[in-house]
Order: sequence, then C-alpha cells, then structure tokens
Amino acid sequence: MRSAFQTCIGAVFVGLVTAVFAISFAAIIYANDLSNYLDRGIGLTLLGSVILAIIGVFSLSFRGSILSAQDVPALFLATAAATSIANFELSGEEAFATTAGLVAVASVATGLAGFLIGRMKLAYVARFVPYPVLAGFLSATGLLLLLGGFGIAVGDQDDNIKMSGMLSLALTPKWGLPLLASVLILIATHVIKNQFVLPIAFIITALAHYVMFWLLGMSMEDARALGYLLGPFDQSGFLSKIDFATVSHANWGAIFSQTPVIVTIVFSALIGATLNASGLELAFRRDLEVNREIRGVGIANVISGLLGGMPGYHSLSGTVLAHKLGLSGAVVGLSGGVGCALVLLVGANVLSILPVGLFAAVIIFLGLDLLYTWLYEERRRLNHFDYSIVILMTFFAVTYSFMTAIVIGLLACSIFFIYSYAKLNLIKSQSNLSTRRSLVERPDHERCVIDAAGHRVQIVELSGFLFFGTAYALRENIRTLVIESSEHIDWLVLDFKHVSGVDVSTLRILQRISSELLDERIQLILTGIEGRSGTHLQDLNAVENTTDFKTLNDAIEHIEEHVLQERMDELSEVADSDVTFLERLVAENKVSKFVEDVFLNDGETLLESGIQSENIYLLRSGELRVFLPAKHQLPTLVARIRPDAVVGEMAYYSGGKRSASIVSDGKSRLLKIDMNFLTHIEEARPGSAALFHKLVARNLARRLQRTTRLLQEQGS
Repeated sequence: MRSAFQTCIGAVFVGLVTAVFAISFAAIIYANDLSNYLDRGIGLTLLGSVILAIIGVFSLSFRGSILSAQDVPALFLATAAATSIANFELSGEEAFATTAGLVAVASVATGLAGFLIGRMKLAYVARFVPYPVLAGFLSATGLLLLLGGFGIAVGDQDDNIKMSGMLSLALTPKWGLPLLASVLILIATHVIKNQFVLPIAFIITALAHYVMFWLLGMSMEDARALGYLLGPFDQSGFLSKIDFATVSHANWGAIFSQTPVIVTIVFSALIGATLNASGLELAFRRDLEVNREIRGVGIANVISGLLGGMPGYHSLSGTVLAHKLGLSGAVVGLSGGVGCALVLLVGANVLSILPVGLFAAVIIFLGLDLLYTWLYEERRRLNHFDYSIVILMTFFAVTYSFMTAIVIGLLACSIFFIYSYAKLNLIKSQSNLSTRRSLVERPDHERCVIDAAGHRVQIVELSGFLFFGTAYALRENIRTLVIESSEHIDWLVLDFKHVSGVDVSTLRILQRISSELLDERIQLILTGIEGRSGTHLQDLNAVENTTDFKTLNDAIEHIEEHVLQERMDELSEVADSDVTFLERLVAENKVSKFVEDVFLNDGETLLESGIQSENIYLLRSGELRVFLPAKHQLPTLVARIRPDAVVGEMAYYSGGKRSASIVSDGKSRLLKIDMNFLTHIEEARPGSAALFHKLVARNLARRLQRTTRLLQEQGS
C-alpha cells in the first residue's frame, strides 16, 4: 500500500513539473502579438507533450525516461516567430497560424532528421562537436532564457529588449519576485539534495505571488487586469480550442523564410538529445542504445509535430526526479504524459488563476542554472582559450544571432585545432638500417655488412594527417635529419602507411624535398602510397631520384640487396658461416644418426606453431617464410629466411612450443639436427659444444639488441 501511495505521489509531482515546463515554453513562443492566442498555443504544446511522453515509452531503449518539450527549441522558435511576424507584417489569426505552422515544421524536421540519423546509426557524429562550442551554446541559451523570462514577467518579448526599461521601478513587482524566486530555487536545488525541492519550490513561488497581491491590495480581478495572472482562458478547456484547420491560414513564405533557424533547431535538438542520453547513462550507470534513442526521439517528434507540438527530447532533470521519487519503467514517461493530458482536458480553470510570475520564474531559473553551470562551474575545467570561446559565443548570441555565435565558435575551435595540430610531431618513428631490417633473416656475415652501412639509410615513418599546417615543419625535420646531418646519407625512406590523408600543400613541400635531396645526390623512396587516390603522391616519381614501393619492407629489402651487392667481394672472402660451422661439427663427430636431409616443395610446412620440437634446421638452399597465427585472421608474414641460416633454435633453448609456422617458398633443402646430438658433443668435445652455444647466443643477443635499439628510437 505504501509503495502504491508513493508511486501515486511521485506520478503527480512528475506530471505537475512536466506540465509547468511545457506551459512555460508555450508562454515564451505565444507572447506579445500572440498573447491573445496563448490558450491555443498551450493546448497545442500540451497535446504535443502528451504525444512525446507516450511515444517515448514505446520507442526508446530506456523506457524509464521522459520525452518532453525543451527550452532551447522554444527559445529559437520564439525568436523566429517574432521575426517572421515583424518582417511579413502578420497579425491576428494569420500570425498565430504561421507561428503554429513554424512550430510544427520544426518538430517534423527534427523528427525526420532524428529518425534518419538513428536508422543509419550516425548518432555518434553529434559527439564530434567541440566541447567549448557546446558550452558556449548552452551558456548563450541560459542568457537568452534569462532575458526571455524577464519578457514573460513584464509582458514584453520584443527582439530589441531594453533591460533598462524592464528594470524600471514601475515594473519591479512584475519581475522582482520571479527573479528572487528563481535565485532561491537555484540555490535550493544546488544545496538541498532532495527530490521534492523543485515541485515544492514551484508551489511556494505561486503562493508567494498571491501573498504579494494581498500586500499590494490587489484582488484577483485587479491582478488579471494588470497582467499578473495567466488567464483568463475559455472555460471549455484547452482541448476544445485546438483547430487543425488553422494551418490553412498560415503564411508559408514567412515560415520557410526561417529555414536557417529551423536548421539550427534541428541541430540543437539532436545535440541536446545525444547529450541528455549520455547524461542518463552516467546518472543511472547503464549503457543506452544511443541510435535507438535518437530514432525514438525522431518518431515522437514527427507525430507530435503533425499535431502542432513543439520539438522535444529527453528530459534529464525530469527523468532523474521521477526515479528519485520511486518511479521506474514505463510509469516514468506515462506520468509526464498523463499530467499534461489532465491539464489539457480540465486544467484551464486552474491555469487561469495561476500567476504569470510562476512561469517567468521557471524560465529565469532555467537560464540562471545554465549560466551557473557553464560560466561558473565549467571555468575550472576549461583552459583560458576554451573559456574565452564560451564567453565569445554568449556575447555574439545575444548581440547578433545564435547562428553567428555557432559559426564563430566552430571557427575559433578550428583555428585553435589547426594551430595545435601543426605543432605535433608527425614523425611516428625514425630509424636507420642498423636497427630497422626487412623481414629477410640473413646469415651473420651479411648482417654485419648491413650493420656497417646502416647510417647511410634513414627511415622515417609518418603518421596523422599531413596538411598545410604541418608540411613546413615536416620539411624542416627532414632537412635537419638528412641534408644537415654530419654523416653521409644515400637513401631517405618515407613511409605513409599510417598517414590518414595528404593535402596539396604537402605534395608541393614533398616536391621541394625531393629536389633538395637530388642536389645532395640522395635517393628518396616513398612507401605506403599505393591506393591513395586524390593525393597525387605518385607524381613525385617523375623526379629523377624518387621511387616508390608498396610496403616499407619491400623498400628496406631492396636497399639491403643493393648494399650487399656493393660488398660482394668481401662476402665471397668470408671463411665460415654459421651453417658451415655446424655442418663441419656434425661431419667431424660422425653423428649421422642425429642428422637428416629434408627436402620441401613449394607451400609445404616445415614447422607448425604450438608444437613441441627437439630439432633445429640448417637451410642449405631455397627460401622459407615465417608466419605468426592470428585469431579470426590470416596468418601474418613476419620473416623470410635465406640460405645459410639456422632455424628453430629459439624454441629449443626456451623449452617452449613453436611460436610460429614455417613454410617453404619454392623448393628448399635443409639439414635436420636432432638436438640429442648436442648431449653427445658436450661429452665428447665440450669445447666444440661451448662454441656452438656461444654462436647461438650471439645470434639471439644480436637480434635482441637490434630490437631494443629500434624500440628506443621509436619511443624517442
């Protein structure tokens, strides 16, 4: 029983708050020239709010949330309505019909955009908007809501609001109490963490106005005559005032003249929906299907808009309030919808005696809350530049327009991003041939030759987006690395594998680099440029000293072969290789029972990864390829082994299983050695066994040393 009673009380409060907000937003839009039509505007807004809340229950992934009319779209619509009425000199029924049509078009446009974005799973795009722009947008919204609240209080909603006139002594009773009440509500909601603060504050604000009327000696008739009360409204109720034939009187030219504002409303509503959905994820510590949420918002707005409702999305504060009051599941959204429906059906009599100051206080409170959050609290989390964007957008939104403020905010963020990104070092890693090798596993004497020539080759791996802001810095880095180097450089390799894009200015800089390298007789090799259509990087091949390879490994292998070809005479004089030593060791000890010739055809597997083995192999002729297994992917080629190489020694010495598979590339001939032979050698010729261990340890140490140096260079 207690749980049912608590649910009923919570539902009443949620319905009351949802209805009060909806009526407050209607009061912003249907003001001044439209004040005689406020009851019809409230009827359309409440009907739309009912549709939003009920459709949301069935279309959202999180059924425990409320869809309701929102302040930001209301503010835009109020500005657009006032502008269209003034520009097209509208009045009477035509002015109301045009405003109602404008609201409907904005809602339907928001709904269609939300549905398409959610259906195409593009809701994440809204999160790309820079945070300072969002902060500035919400701060500017807060200031305009503050001014709008003053306009509701004093009965003026002109675009050229004069604060000095509003704050005149004669109007103090109209705006003073709403301002005081909104400040106290702001303080109370931040100090007292209780779910009943907001609804109780609304009740106290209404009662305070009646006390003020009594102190000023006003009767209810006097208060209504002076504009202190919301009514009078037709006693037949708001629902009876809704006439869908009204749209036939609309001036559609005036409506579509506000297309830029409608686009802004769509943009702001979808951003707001995404942000509020993210806020609900944090508040309730659960993941929402954001695309489904946006699609649900879209469906609800289309149906609501067709019935004249204003754009809406998730009510973060209303949803949190409902859950704190003990509501959950579909009851949350239904409470908001039923509350608006009851006011729509039987609330005209009650609303006609409610003070205008109550709804002005609600709007002023929302404005102050946004200003407090985004101008005061956020200043500690934003750097000086980001905070200046918030201030700048707030200023331009009030003095010019919201669209101007958004453009300026985005432009400022873009300029700052370009400046910051241009200072980044786009060189992912820098190495030479001594540390960065191809996948070819070569004999020890060939490795020594390549090591000696390592300084002649500089390898630069680039990353990120190369554009006009980074191109000059890239050229200076390359000049310092290659042209101004104290060592003699023969090759410069630039790898573009990790580059996301290249603009035309970078192409021009690369052409200059290529020409400068030509003067220094340095070969420029480009890798990873294949398939980059539109970049024209292939055009660099027209320069005499420039060529390209598909991968960085192909380029390094090409240079290694070139270096070895230059030192062919020295290589032919090498007395012993690792394989020669091992073959002689086997022959001298006459341990033929431990050795076996192995012949492989193309594609035949020598070793399988994950298999235990007591053998090592000496590659006499042919070529082997080493593959690492990968889950749900094709095996990755990690090495190519040429003749005169030892194979399989690492698994033997580690005592583990084979970490990779080795496959023959073409026909290969190997010598298989059962490592039990080593036990025999250790007993018969301990000196030779020690030499064997030293040989293997030297090879492993050299590989480890080269890998360590490479990691150091890439991390520097």
